Amino acid sequence: MQLHGNKPIFEEVADYYENLISLGIYPQGSYLPSVREVALESKINPNTVAKAYSLLSEKGLILPIPKKGYQVKRKAKPVNQLKKRILNIVEEGYTLNEIKSAIIELQQEESKND
Repeated sequence: MQLHGNKPIFEEVADYYENLISLGIYPQGSYLPSVREVALESKINPNTVAKAYSLLSEKGLILPIPKKGYQVKRKAKPVNQLKKRILNIVEEGYTLNEIKSAIIELQQEESKND
């Protein structure tokens, strides 16, 4: 996990795991790594990870299971993930017009191949 510093760390951690859930890397019924494990691997405060997991729980993506950890409750909605990916591209310096132009080009290429 790479932290970019563009927003609070707990939000970056939550976004990271929300993305992994939406991609099916952590499918419904599986467990996320423990708070302690994530904190040690990422060299961040366990309270920060707990806050991130709490945010995911509030979104209904994970469920805290006492003495077991955090279980994936449901898959994240792809639309939210798309918006987040677009925001990441914008943060990399691309404008919305550049992104829109790229999408139009892709549509044109796709229609040529059909």
